[in-house]
Amino acid sequence: MSAFILSSEYKKWVQEAAQRAGLSLFPQQEEKLLSFIAHLLEKNRVMDLTNITEAEDLGLKHLLDSWLLLPIIDKKESGLSLADVGSGPGFPALPLKIARPQLEVLMLDSQKKRVDFLTETIKKLELTGIQAIWMRAEEAGRDSRYRDSFDIVTARAVAALPRLVELCLPLVRPGGVFLAMKGLADEETDSAKSAISQLSGRLIDIHRYVLPGTNMKRSLLVIEKTSPTREAFPRPFTKIKKNPL
Repeated sequence: MSAFILSSEYKKWVQEAAQRAGLSLFPQQEEKLLSFIAHLLEKNRVMDLTNITEAEDLGLKHLLDSWLLLPIIDKKESGLSLADVGSGPGFPALPLKIARPQLEVLMLDSQKKRVDFLTETIKKLELTGIQAIWMRAEEAGRDSRYRDSFDIVTARAVAALPRLVELCLPLVRPGGVFLAMKGLADEETDSAKSAISQLSGRLIDIHRYVLPGTNMKRSLLVIEKTSPTREAFPRPFTKIKKNPL
């Protein structure tokens, strides 16, 4: 176990938060989740993995945010593959994997220290069907192992939406979905219409919500992949950044 000790009150809060999210966690899942949180808080003291350093804030701003994807994921068939772009310290991928062990999960991050942490965490929690790789999203989108491959791709506000679409949609298989987790996204959605179209996507829904227990507003964009990625995409990151679609 990690040297970071979570209070019994916090453990109870996690149980109640799971219930509010419609989750019924088995004791083993709950143990893995708490172990992950404690491990992250302990490692963050020296690795600077997240600027959220309190257990309560971590639960509100990361854990609940991750679980709000589950109703969409649960509408899909079983045996799903999920890629999480810019996983950072593991959100939303690890809470989703713990809650839905049948998911096959790939976590991508461009920072090696984060990938090292994720790999260590996977081993610590004895998770199977999940891996972390040190790779940029635009490189993965050109790699035949990952291009047009995943049922679901997730990303949490790692870039402006037009850039995010070009980084993430190439990883989604035709018929799959890209779940873009943003703040207030109306203006970004308008600016991303061209990128969504050129990347063989179709915006099918926008879920707007307030994180339970906070006044923080969130948007979850559901973008369906309609056909294979065009050969021109994704472009090198310098072009994506300088000239967004």
